Amino acid sequence: MTGPRTLKTVLAGEKAFIVGIDAGCKVQSRLESLGLLPGVEVDVLANGGGPMLVSVGQGRVMVEAGIASRVLVA
Repeated sequence: MTGPRTLKTVLAGEKAFIVGIDAGCKVQSRLESLGLLPGVEVDVLANGGGPMLVSVGQGRVMVEAGIASRVLVA
């Protein structure tokens, strides 16, 4: 059995639903300000090993790889 899937593992062109955030208050607050909340669908536009580009709602945001590894998705 594997652990939970994170946003960092989602490939470009795939969509995922955020199910949780495994991080401290500051990181959670920052992600919330970007629209990355549990229950939100994201579309990964680029994931090349560094910062990721994701589409959230009508916007696009860059997510640092370390932060993306704390965002749990389904």
